[in-house]
Amino acid sequence: MTNPNPDVADKLAAEAEHAESTRDAELAYQRRRPSGGQAVYGLRLPTERIAQLRRLAEARGIEPSVLARGWMIEQLDRAEAGNRDPGTDRWERDLRATAEHLRELLDERPGA
Repeated sequence: MTNPNPDVADKLAAEAEHAESTRDAELAYQRRRPSGGQAVYGLRLPTERIAQLRRLAEARGIEPSVLARGWMIEQLDRAEAGNRDPGTDRWERDLRATAEHLRELLDERPGA
């Protein structure tokens, strides 16, 4: 190991001493949001769609995540209730057709 910088070593020692002396101190930490019944789900979107989401959220005066979450919940509720958006059926058909076409292309590869 190389010789540590004396200033850095002194600062680390002081921080360690402070941490030990305040080990039982009451911290003023609070969670910003309750975590009950929620989970994080990552969603990959094209960059231009992220920019679009940010613009729309800013125009409404809310965070992009709040807007996206509201839309997602609304669509999930519609789908379960059978009240589908007319464009959704077409979008799902197109997605299924594209996925099927990609499977066929993969199956046709040499050596597949």
